[in-house]
Amino acid sequence: MAFKRNYKFSNNLPSAVPFAGVMLLFLFYLMSNSNHLLTEGSSLVRLPKGAKVSPSWYARSVVVAMDKNANLYFYNQRISIEALGRELHRLTSREGSEEFLLILKADRAIRHEQIASFVEVAQRNGVERIWLATKSGLFNE
Repeated sequence: MAFKRNYKFSNNLPSAVPFAGVMLLFLFYLMSNSNHLLTEGSSLVRLPKGAKVSPSWYARSVVVAMDKNANLYFYNQRISIEALGRELHRLTSREGSEEFLLILKADRAIRHEQIASFVEVAQRNGVERIWLATKSGLFNE
């Protein structure tokens, strides 16, 4: 007995459900890795490893980055130490400066003398609280 063979070759476009699923996965990937996609080159600052401790909440905080060559970056712009002192004085002279926190993201290759001179300039311009940012280890390594 011979069975009739019905082969049909289909050339349809994929349905909308799997296509939407793939697009949502792609969107999730872009959103979760956007900080890697938007940076140019490698990171300027390699933070030292430290404890998983963060400062208590402050109403106003500002981040200053210091790369391995002791160049300062404020609001993503390179700035001299004198100009940074003027900006810090302007920020601390406002009302509510007692809740002002300065966070320093210094590269792990920076010498202590350079951090101490930065802290001296910051304190001279009215900053009372300075936090040195560190990178916490993955799973408490």
